[in-house]
Amino acid sequence: MSDLKAELRRRSLARRDLIAPHEAHEAAASVARRGVALVAGFARDAKLSAPPVVSVYWPIRSELNTRSLIDALAAEGYRVTLPVMHKVRQPLVFRAFAPGDDLVKGPFGLSEPSDDKPAYDPDIVFSPLAAFDRRGFRLGYGGGIYDATLSALRANKPVVAVGVAYSCQEADHVPIEPHDQRLDALMTEQETLRFATAVA
Repeated sequence: MSDLKAELRRRSLARRDLIAPHEAHEAAASVARRGVALVAGFARDAKLSAPPVVSVYWPIRSELNTRSLIDALAAEGYRVTLPVMHKVRQPLVFRAFAPGDDLVKGPFGLSEPSDDKPAYDPDIVFSPLAAFDRRGFRLGYGGGIYDATLSALRANKPVVAVGVAYSCQEADHVPIEPHDQRLDALMTEQETLRFATAVA
């Protein structure tokens, strides 16, 4: 299983690395526009009494750029958090972020809010990934962090997981294990997918 996942991860990320700058720019704008509408729809469906807390990853390497999405969500009054990583295979912590806030380098080299920013459990989590399929399964980077995080969050309340990727990262079938958490939706530069609760 680990060999299958590693090979799929390698091939999918190699395709992602070939995305041209103008394609990346257009993808970021498209995801930002549709991402705000997706969050509004989930908030409406959940009948939340306050604006949902939304976690969005801060992009690294060739990940689809979410900075425009962060700006758009903040402008609409949503409470935005960024993930903070402490240990591999351990749940993330989510700290408040507003556009313009300074970020610090975390222990794993990621840009993160500083420890003095308040922590919140998000209602909606936008997650990066290496590959995805149309059943709603994601292949991460191998650390098990988002699976551990979603499992911990979902033990306490309903949490919507939205994968973000380029269409070239789609796989016919992502190999899954019992601990793998399913996505509720996935956004690419081309489309937004919503997944049914039951796995076929």
